[in-house]
Amino acid sequence: MHWLSTFPLAFACLAVLFVPGGLISLGLGMRGLPAVAIAPAFTVTVVSLTAMALPYLHIRWGTGSVLAVSLLVALVLAGLRLLGRKEGTFRRSALNWKNIWPSLGLTLAFLAAAGIIAWQLVRVIGHPSNISQTFDNVFHLNAIRYILDTGNASSLTITAMTNGDQAPYFYPAAWHGLTALIVQLTNAPIPVVVNLVNICIAAAVWPLGCMLLARVVVGSRPMAVMAAGLISTGFSAFPILLLDFGVLYPNFLSLSLLPVGIAAVAIFFNTVNSLPSSRLIRYATALLVVPGVAVAHPNGFMSLLVLSLPIVVEAFWCRFLRGGGFRADKKLFATATAAFVAGLAVLVVMWIYIRPPAEAATWNRIQTSGQAIGEILTNSPIHRPVAWVISALVIIGLLECMRKRRHFWVVGAFVITGTLFMVVSGFEPGGLRNAITGVWYNDSFRLAALLPLTALPLATLGFVGIADRLNLLVHHLWNPKKQAYAAVSALLIVVIAFTIQGGSMQFAINSAKGVYAETPNAALLSSDELALIDSLDRIVPKDAVIAVQPWTGSALAFALANRQTTSRHTLSTYTKNQEIINTKLRDAGTDPSVCPAVLATGVQFVLDFGTKEVNGGHHDFPGLDDLSSSTAVSLVQQDGQAKLYRVIACR
Repeated sequence: MHWLSTFPLAFACLAVLFVPGGLISLGLGMRGLPAVAIAPAFTVTVVSLTAMALPYLHIRWGTGSVLAVSLLVALVLAGLRLLGRKEGTFRRSALNWKNIWPSLGLTLAFLAAAGIIAWQLVRVIGHPSNISQTFDNVFHLNAIRYILDTGNASSLTITAMTNGDQAPYFYPAAWHGLTALIVQLTNAPIPVVVNLVNICIAAAVWPLGCMLLARVVVGSRPMAVMAAGLISTGFSAFPILLLDFGVLYPNFLSLSLLPVGIAAVAIFFNTVNSLPSSRLIRYATALLVVPGVAVAHPNGFMSLLVLSLPIVVEAFWCRFLRGGGFRADKKLFATATAAFVAGLAVLVVMWIYIRPPAEAATWNRIQTSGQAIGEILTNSPIHRPVAWVISALVIIGLLECMRKRRHFWVVGAFVITGTLFMVVSGFEPGGLRNAITGVWYNDSFRLAALLPLTALPLATLGFVGIADRLNLLVHHLWNPKKQAYAAVSALLIVVIAFTIQGGSMQFAINSAKGVYAETPNAALLSSDELALIDSLDRIVPKDAVIAVQPWTGSALAFALANRQTTSRHTLSTYTKNQEIINTKLRDAGTDPSVCPAVLATGVQFVLDFGTKEVNGGHHDFPGLDDLSSSTAVSLVQQDGQAKLYRVIACR
């Protein structure tokens, strides 16, 4: 398979991402950029909540259910719109042919941004079937297979895959549910679908969200919104970083939705340049976006909450405190104040409880606080090269905000993400650091990925400042027609688009390349191990179970070969019978406790991928070690050092 042959699959991915949410956008009466940009967030909300509801209705996971729920929500919203029209609440925009050229420009800017990001990720991934050779990918790929097998994509029960005979617990499975839908639709291999889904999220969802966020900040300035789309392609910390480190697919999805989430919150609290004509759009959008962000990953939800603080503060200040507005309606002021205080209390409670356990948040600092501040200002987190052009735009944007005394929430959000990154990457481990950044696992990479989210609107404001001054200069020198502003801005956009693809982005691409490369010494699955897994469908019956040591990557036989395995993640909880196999299988010929466990679990084969583990660890599975000297098994096939054994002791 080559990349050109994946185009139909890419269209299927885009359809799953945009069509369900697009129905809801139309139901709300949205048009243009907002309708398209917000659609994936609506889709993720529907996917997340529907997946959790279907098991209680005894309905299997599938596209039909997602489309049915989306259509139902759209019809309800359309009905509310009709009621609103009777009251004169909603206004219908007349067709304006002058809007065609700006719309065309926005479309071309988006397509250019999507093409740039897609090409970046094609270079990163290398081949459509390559997988991320990282620790977390064992769970992610196997979770997709588990959803396909069980028909259950609920975030409430997905961990039943790895939790043995213990009760499952919540794990954010929106990304896995989306990906499983596309595998169902296309019957394409899981690794190929995973790569195409991630490319579509990065190349379509992210830049569209950034363009909408810019539209909320700068108002009706198409050139600035176009620039935002191109600027979104030049951050080394996102989207590539979370497809490199981890690999953090759920976090990646949630952060891709955050530009839309922040825009929706800003619209809700009226801190935008211009409000939508419909109150239904204003209030319903945030309510329909936030659940998807939250279930995609709680980190994204907590990020949205903390970045909404400056929006709420500015809205409260402008409505009640600036100019003594509280005197006009003291009752409303008291109610708003009480709601604000209650909201802060709820945020504190969430901050305490919506976080991983302390033993999972053990990442150390990576630098000093001073170095972290330098990386924030130069858009070069995690020791990446300086992004000179974007950094200049961000600084100019900051100066513009201070000069005009506007967009304080944009500056506040930038300060918050910068402070979080400074603390997590520069503070010594301890109670203060854990209290502030434990929500994000005390992980510098996760918080580095947040920095572009708040740098982008500032960079867009920087673009506006430069474009305005260039336009004044051109007008002063040549006194041209109005079209000169568009020409100057377009030229500036082209210059920015080319210059931001330099050293910083090339570093990010080259760093991530190694994670996806299929080599004889790959970190998770070597080329020999992949070849053996590819041959399992010819050798291992479909009803047979394979004993595996998951830290060597052999557990991926479940996802890649569609064969049952005794473990599906490195961090698994095992049943008693599985524990016996893990510790005693090689002694099945002499230990009478082994064969009952083998028969109970259905184990007929063993994959032996040696002792090399992902992340260089060492975990004891004595029952699966040194099988070449065991009389309990016989060698069936060997590719390099990768071996498949048949269990012969318990026939």
